[in-house]
Amino acid sequence: MTAPSPAAFFADSMLGRLARWLRILGYDTAYERVAPDQAIIDRVLREDRWLLTRDGYMAKRRVLRGRHTLLTSDRLEEQLQQLKRELQLDLAIDPRRASRCAECNLALKPVPHEEAARLVPAFVAGRHAELTSCAGCGRIYWPGTHWSDLLARLERLRGPDPARVVGP
Repeated sequence: MTAPSPAAFFADSMLGRLARWLRILGYDTAYERVAPDQAIIDRVLREDRWLLTRDGYMAKRRVLRGRHTLLTSDRLEEQLQQLKRELQLDLAIDPRRASRCAECNLALKPVPHEEAARLVPAFVAGRHAELTSCAGCGRIYWPGTHWSDLLARLERLRGPDPARVVGP
C-alpha cells in the first residue's frame, strides 16, 4: 500500500545527500548530521514530519505510528525511486513548489539582478538573469552547468512520460 506524499520530511544522519536532493526538488526536508534517535523522533512528531531512515531499529519504534519510510538502499537513485514508488513523490522540479536551500532548507527568494551583480562573479551576473538566494545562509543559486546534468538525472529517474509513449 502506498502512502500520500508528505508535506515535510526529516532525513536521518545517514541520508544527507538525499536531504539535499529533496530540498532542490522543493521539499521541506530537515536534516541533522548528529542527533540521538529520540531527539529525531520528538522532532518528527512535534513538526508533523515524515521520517526517512536507513535505521531498521528506529523504523520499528511504535511511537512513529507508521510515519516513516525505511529506505533499503544506500544509493541516491534507488532511494529516490523508492520514495517515488511508495510515497508518489514527484521527482520533477515544479515551480509551484518553491525551491529550497540545499544547505539549510529555507525557501529561496529571487534576487534583483542589480543586487545579484554585486554578489556573484561578473560572468555569472552577465549570463544569468534569474538568481535566487537563501536568507538563512546567504548562498546564491543560479542555473549553472551542473543544472542541466541535474535535470537529466531527474528525467532518467522519473522514467518515460506516459503522455509521450506512442501506442502499438
